[in-house]
Amino acid sequence: MKQPPYLKKGDTIGITLPAGYMAKEKAQTCITVLQQWGYEVLVGKKLGSKSKTYFSGTDDERLIEFQAMLDAPEINAILCGRGGYGVGRMIDRLDFTLFKKNPKWIIGFSDITVLHAHINRNYKIATLHSPMAAAFNDGGYKNKYVQSLKNALEGKKAS
Repeated sequence: MKQPPYLKKGDTIGITLPAGYMAKEKAQTCITVLQQWGYEVLVGKKLGSKSKTYFSGTDDERLIEFQAMLDAPEINAILCGRGGYGVGRMIDRLDFTLFKKNPKWIIGFSDITVLHAHINRNYKIATLHSPMAAAFNDGGYKNKYVQSLKNALEGKKAS
């Protein structure tokens, strides 16, 4: 199993929504905390952008944004804002060529598990099945689950 590099202060975490819609204000605490942890945060256009459906955009819009983050060498991790449903509608259209050469942490659960399974099975690259942006709200950034995400990103042993 190949492992993406651990993050260090100044590295960039991209936040995107490859599945369901999420209001931007629901991710603000997450953005602030990630910055307090020392990371740059690049927020995708799909955050706060609702289509006429349950999704954060059309399949093509979500695919384009996720692909751009997957390919961007300056992004060290991709935190999915939320799960729900929708990744299965685009998984076979994603191109993992650059990701295989420059792996990064893919973070999330729920529908994001489709990405974890695909990446694990086809490329043997580690990902993080962990809390997403909304988990940081209401003091959640202090709980052991979100703290375990921080530790995993930094390469610290689980406690």
